Amino acid sequence: MCELNKTKNFYTLMCLAGFLIILLPVGIANLIFGYVLKDSPCTLCWGQREAMIFIGVIALFIVRYGLKGKYLAALLIMTAFGLYQSFAHFGNHAHRDLDQGFGLAVFGIHTYFWAEVVFWAVVLILGVIFAFAPKFSTFETEMAGEKFRQWTKFSFVAVLISTFIVASNVFQAFVSTGVPPYVGQGDPVRFSLNPKYIIWSDKGWSGLWQNLSFLGKRDVKAPDYAFAPASEKLGIVFDNDSQNAPFAKIDENLQITSEQNISFDKPINTLDFIGGEFVASSKFDVAFMDENFNIKSAFELDPYFSATIDPIIGIIPYMQDKFLLMGSNKSFLRFGKNENADEVLQYADFIKGADKFEGQGKDLGRGRLDTVRAKFHHVASMTNDANYLYLATVPNNKNAKDFIISKVSLKDRVLSGEFSPKAALKEGKTLGDLYVSSMAFKDGKIYALSKNHNVIAIIDIAKEEVVKVISYPSEIKNARSLFFKDNKIYILSYQDGSNKLYTLK
Repeated sequence: MCELNKTKNFYTLMCLAGFLIILLPVGIANLIFGYVLKDSPCTLCWGQREAMIFIGVIALFIVRYGLKGKYLAALLIMTAFGLYQSFAHFGNHAHRDLDQGFGLAVFGIHTYFWAEVVFWAVVLILGVIFAFAPKFSTFETEMAGEKFRQWTKFSFVAVLISTFIVASNVFQAFVSTGVPPYVGQGDPVRFSLNPKYIIWSDKGWSGLWQNLSFLGKRDVKAPDYAFAPASEKLGIVFDNDSQNAPFAKIDENLQITSEQNISFDKPINTLDFIGGEFVASSKFDVAFMDENFNIKSAFELDPYFSATIDPIIGIIPYMQDKFLLMGSNKSFLRFGKNENADEVLQYADFIKGADKFEGQGKDLGRGRLDTVRAKFHHVASMTNDANYLYLATVPNNKNAKDFIISKVSLKDRVLSGEFSPKAALKEGKTLGDLYVSSMAFKDGKIYALSKNHNVIAIIDIAKEEVVKVISYPSEIKNARSLFFKDNKIYILSYQDGSNKLYTLK
């Protein structure tokens, strides 16, 4: 095929592509969904529809005025804009339950997902068209020095129909959205030509330019760890005065009966007594120690394999002979001990200790917990009973008011419930004033240790209520862990460069 024929075919395909994107997704959405089914586009819907119109019109510009770099650039820019709009829209609804969504569905899939398909189709079709394009010099030859190309019957009809569809969209936008400063709505009512049902709103501008952030509501700073204090980043000023706690009254005051330093070369972030041995963690290091705190075995976790695990905030017993460690991002690893572990197989999970521990195998492995109310919170503590594990949120730079307990089934690691405990509080205070760095389970209750204000909130799980508040001495400056051993309460604090273990009564 000669290059000149290739050029004509190129323009025919470009005209067809531009016409179809206006005729089908835009035309159907406007004429059938809009006027027949009374669907009214939301703000993001309009953005996607506008991007499709621009793409179609630019393609027709290429057909009329020839291939130019600026037209191709505009095509790519508008496609990128459309992909962003559709991804943002789809992302708002992708997590929802079966058949939930926004607006009309086509073949069981909502229109905002079809927009994503359309924009990726533009990228694909553009690539195919240019794969069979002639030499670029042929485009200039075909123009023969003219400023524009002559219409064919097909291209002229395509432009006429496209013009009508675009004009119809302008009319629908005017009726349902209005003129500036009125803008599109997040939840528009169904389309109507009856003035009493038409809503023009400028609420879309409210808060639009406030708190601009690349991460948006996910711009949550990392929590406070023993090895990485984060008070300044979180905007939290920690204090050790229980009188500043949010509770209306303190029911009991603990006293220190003994204190000892634990010889460990890293700041301990979590410490518990499980199965006759101490289990300590610091960031991604885990150590199993005897009752004299001599290390028996240890490993260093590879946090980036498979499900990324943020620094460890808790380790609990799992099943009969295994353990479950949790990161502050609610990703976890089920692991076990094995003196004869296959070091090659276990290499995936462990930087050190792959010959003594297993993260790969039956009832082992990584996973992520999905929460609802706690979705945009980190957790800094974990405990468990026979059937469930419990996580507690900590305040952050975005939300310093909420305190949420998440209840997760140990059987399938799926969220079973979430609650904010009822409590008798001072006026104007919330449980978000706490900073729960450790939890322990005993007699059907959770003992939630707050490093802020030096209090322990005892939470009745059945009642979902704080039933008792205990204070502990202000000498404990940075409480990281609480556990029970021999009917005694122990609190670990990393302070003055040492891991200090306090016994209290």
